[in-house]
Amino acid sequence: MLYLGVVVDNEFDHDHRVQKEIRLLQQAGHIIFVLCFDFGGNYKTYDNIEVTRIKIAKPLKNLLVILSTILPFYEMFWAKRITKWINTNILEAVHAHDLYMTKAARVGINDSNHKHIKLTIDLHENYPAAINTYKWATKGIRRYIVNPKLWYKKEPKYLKLADNIITLSESFKQELLSKFPFLKDKQIAIHPNIPDLETLEGFKNSKLKVEYTSELPTLFYFGVVAQRRGIIQILPWLNELLEEGLNFNVLIIGPTDKADKEQFLNLINNDKLKDHVTYIEWSDIDYLPAYLKKIQIGLAPFEVNPQHDSGVANKLYQYMFGKIPILATACKAQKELIESSNCGLIYNDKNDFKEKLSTLLNDTDLRKEMGKNGIKALQQLLLEKVDKEFLELYY
Repeated sequence: MLYLGVVVDNEFDHDHRVQKEIRLLQQAGHIIFVLCFDFGGNYKTYDNIEVTRIKIAKPLKNLLVILSTILPFYEMFWAKRITKWINTNILEAVHAHDLYMTKAARVGINDSNHKHIKLTIDLHENYPAAINTYKWATKGIRRYIVNPKLWYKKEPKYLKLADNIITLSESFKQELLSKFPFLKDKQIAIHPNIPDLETLEGFKNSKLKVEYTSELPTLFYFGVVAQRRGIIQILPWLNELLEEGLNFNVLIIGPTDKADKEQFLNLINNDKLKDHVTYIEWSDIDYLPAYLKKIQIGLAPFEVNPQHDSGVANKLYQYMFGKIPILATACKAQKELIESSNCGLIYNDKNDFKEKLSTLLNDTDLRKEMGKNGIKALQQLLLEKVDKEFLELYY
């Protein structure tokens, strides 16, 4: 049993990966302490987790993040609070989420009374690749302030500060080992974004947040709406298919990136699409199983790039849980999952997308077969105890 501290530079309460990992650690007998932000919301209280919330205005936090690549204020802010938190709770291990928190966590440990503490960094994504695709970091004068390309140089320096590293996929682990010879295989554990199925099972009888019915087959996208996620790119292709006589509806649930909102709304309110798209700005995961019963095909149209190659997004496992076939781009990790499970189709360009979607829409038996393959593969992953490697870091 360890007194184990989890650091996340967000509100924590709605981060399903972090929540799941905490449940696993608790089940293994560890006592969990969380350090996170308080943006002034109405937060839950937890009987079995000691949560320390740092009050901060979200605009100030965002400004500090924008400046953080070139100025140390954000790291200093976190390091000071991590040191105090460690000393107050007499922690024995620290688990920090994402690459950019590594230095703050290491400095916080070194400045505490418990310098022997091991640091685990949980990489939710390939951060250097990711920040170089974010419009808030790469457009206009911000690209000079944020300097996102500097993260390619910072990455090895930060990884050297961690005792253990968690990646989303085997392919990302192997990429890190190949790029950075100082890393050792035994340092890196793989913990994919498989959802907490016990929780999803518990929501099976949940109702829809917003009523949705359709007599036509429904394509479903669940998650952040943004150019980099690919959903905006495929909307004109869907419009073309509708004009060519293919019949279907599209359900999109998720918040829209501010930089892409105008383009997205223009697309879904134009031409044929306006009569075939239902957009719900957000629904908590509690409602997801109810929506999964209403749809026929899950979309995972992410741009193919190093960020999206690094792991499989939650939504793919959620589609598999719902016995829904997947239509996805050839991002490395998701392509490996779909092809090995035979639970969907991969497309490479517009014509390929249109052909593969037509195949799925016109072949009910194929959809059912792939849906069954998906839930079977997901169950097999759980039987193989994908969480075991994660927990072994703290034995």
